[in-house]
Amino acid sequence: MARPSMAGQRKEEILDALEVCILEKGIQATSLEYLAETAKMKRTILRHYIGNRDEIICALSARWTAAYAQQWQDTLTWLPTNKRADALIDILFSSRSSEHINNTIIGEALFSEAKRLPEIKLDQEKIMAEFTAHLITELISQYPSAASETVELVAVGVYANYLMSESLLPLAMIDEVIKLKKSTLLLISTLA
Repeated sequence: MARPSMAGQRKEEILDALEVCILEKGIQATSLEYLAETAKMKRTILRHYIGNRDEIICALSARWTAAYAQQWQDTLTWLPTNKRADALIDILFSSRSSEHINNTIIGEALFSEAKRLPEIKLDQEKIMAEFTAHLITELISQYPSAASETVELVAVGVYANYLMSESLLPLAMIDEVIKLKKSTLLLISTLA
């Protein structure tokens, strides 16, 4: 009887270790050796299951992109039936746990690799497109008489404010996050 494949489990263990490395040292300072040590595997095992350092980083980006899509689906099901866009803004700019802040740090580390690795740039473009598409849907539902071009521009502005607020969270700049939420609500009010 053949042994079951460990590929999926090993890949997840490697990606989990990469997240730990990013939080401990940052993505640029994470070598394949350090990753192997953190994963408690030999370097050759890392290469066998995923590939070189860049391929491992791209695999983490792909995992995060899939997780992000799932988070959107979960969030959309939690929204109330009325004033969904307002509720969504509350969710996007709410206070965050230390786990969320760690996720932000990992997400920003991946984002920093987008210029160098085209696969990550594609993942980032997909995340932005998904964010704005969901927001546009909710804004159109709440503001049906608003011009579609205006709704799209507002959605992009909300995304920019959201990204900035996420970047400020690890710095504990809560007052600035609150201002970004207020700015977002002001921007959305132009659709009324």
